[in-house]
Amino acid sequence: MFALPIIPINMSASLANDQTIPAQRKQLWVGVCVFLLLAYSTLTVFVREAWALESFQIGVFALLGTYLLTGIRGRKEMIADGWAPWLVFLVPFWGVFQLITHTTTSTFETREEVLKWGALAGVFFLIQVSGRTKEARNMFLSAFLYFAAAMAVLCLLQLPTANGHAFWVFPTGYPAVYATFAYRNNYAQFVEIALPIALWRALREPRLSWWNALTGSILFASVIGSASRSGSALCTVELLVILGMGVVSLRHGKTAVSLRTIISGLVIVPVVAAVFTLAAGWQQVWQRFERNEPFSARGYFLESAIDMTRDRPLTGFGLGTFPEVYQRYAVRDFPFYANHAHNDWAEFAADGGIPFLLLVLIPFVCVMPRAIRHPWGIGVIVVVFHACIDYPFPRPAVSGWLFAMAGLLYVAPESRKRELAGVVSKTTGRLEPF
Repeated sequence: MFALPIIPINMSASLANDQTIPAQRKQLWVGVCVFLLLAYSTLTVFVREAWALESFQIGVFALLGTYLLTGIRGRKEMIADGWAPWLVFLVPFWGVFQLITHTTTSTFETREEVLKWGALAGVFFLIQVSGRTKEARNMFLSAFLYFAAAMAVLCLLQLPTANGHAFWVFPTGYPAVYATFAYRNNYAQFVEIALPIALWRALREPRLSWWNALTGSILFASVIGSASRSGSALCTVELLVILGMGVVSLRHGKTAVSLRTIISGLVIVPVVAAVFTLAAGWQQVWQRFERNEPFSARGYFLESAIDMTRDRPLTGFGLGTFPEVYQRYAVRDFPFYANHAHNDWAEFAADGGIPFLLLVLIPFVCVMPRAIRHPWGIGVIVVVFHACIDYPFPRPAVSGWLFAMAGLLYVAPESRKRELAGVVSKTTGRLEPF
């Protein structure tokens, strides 16, 4: 799904010389398998039993092992340069370090986290070697966008009819289900990753402007319908930022896209989004915004996580141990179980200490300039900020796509000069905006 089985006309000469047709075919299949594994993790996110997550992890490890053992070695030029992306591969080893040094309060939980982070690092590596070319990135982004649009349609259809049953069949134990997500904010984070792809394409692809505007509007409306406060606010920010970038491109004439296309996109996207939002219903999310102190409990969780970090700033209490250790640091009792700190960065510091926090944070901070140069990746920035008030990282159905998008950004060109010039593919004859 990522690399074409033949060398495209506009591929750089060095890449064409370095890669053989059999190698490209293997990368194609690797890309297909990565997408299917991420889609599988999303479709089974509502499953509470361990088999769903474990089968995703086994699939990633099996794919990674097969890729390396069949002779395609991770040469330097096939993955991102620089030291920041390499930190991702060190993240799971921090849990191994805690196990070896006996600094974790729960070896079982930490072992599970090592496997989870190892699978995410595997996705990050595989997406880079299989998404090296522009055509490969476009194919992955298109597949992800179509999948996300299908999830949004499923969400809108299920909201009034599913009664907490995924696909109207499988009980989740919750009063509502959002596509396959039992937690509305996790669903919103999933959409936050996909929404900029549709919005940017609506402004940059003349022939598919209406289709991309429609797709983006459905995604936006599904988040409003889910009544996620933070998700609704952040998706609105994404919408305004992408439209603002379209205005800037139009004002400075830095694009070969026709004036009519950009103006149409600037009008179509907000109008269609408003129509679908009204159809999905905005009253529930507005009522949730009107509640007093909507994030008060999260403030107490954050205070406890900071206290935990002060006690063990270098090693933490062990990856995945926050729910257990939190009970000793709770500053207030709540009638519900505190499964996470609702702030991933604070929880990372509590579980793994400051070094672990930096291992996770630095690669995402360093990729942010690339996301600005390639607006289809702005969702990475948004989810990183969303992690300040919620927990997207523990769910591979969200974090898997997040690491995949970060990997694509790291192998995308540093300069956006060709994108701003509106490069037209010699093979398809249409604008290639990425």
